[in-house]
Amino acid sequence: MKLTHVEIDGRDFILSGERDLVHVMSQIEAAAASPPAFVDLSDGDDLVSVLIHSTSRVVVSVETDQRSSADYEPLSYPNNDWDW
Repeated sequence: MKLTHVEIDGRDFILSGERDLVHVMSQIEAAAASPPAFVDLSDGDDLVSVLIHSTSRVVVSVETDQRSSADYEPLSYPNNDWDW
């Protein structure tokens, strides 16, 4: 599973997985190169509009959950197979 974080001026927003990240980044870039403009960010159900200007600090990161099944403990241990 991937989580996309867009941090704007120190505030973190998590994007919905179905959002086209390249499109969102191009909207932010266009807003930063023009007079201040709003960019819409959503996580699926919620929507926030952020005013972007030429001095906005934007960081985009994608976090991938890389845990494998080996990282999880079994729910129970077979106690009859252990030598005590």
